[in-house]
Amino acid sequence: MVSVMNWGAWAAATALALWMGFDLLRTNRTYDENYLLSSEEGEIVDSEVGETAARS
Repeated sequence: MVSVMNWGAWAAATALALWMGFDLLRTNRTYDENYLLSSEEGEIVDSEVGETAARS
C-alpha cells in the first residue's frame, strides 16, 4: 500500500512540474518581458489595457 502511495506522489509531482513548465512557456509567449515586469505591487491593470499591451 505504501508503494502505491509513493508512486502516486511521484506521479502527482511529475504532473505538477509538467503543468508549471507548460504554463511558463505559454506565459513567456503570450506576454512581453517588459509587460510582466512593469506592474507595481498592488497596482490593478484595466483588462483592456492589459489586452492591448499583450498584443503589441
